[in-house]
Amino acid sequence: MTHCPTEDPLICLCAHVPESVILAAKASGARDVPALRRATGANTGCGDCLPDLEELLE
Repeated sequence: MTHCPTEDPLICLCAHVPESVILAAKASGARDVPALRRATGANTGCGDCLPDLEELLE
């Protein structure tokens, strides 16, 4: 499946978590990766999304 650039990009493929969900969790107070993990389920599989999560937290 190809990803259209206008769509909300998936940050965590394992848990199917898009960028908008990560940013909403951040806006709601998630300030570190463990908090994002609890709020969204991201980074609970293979771990490949960790650099992206850290970048979105900056």
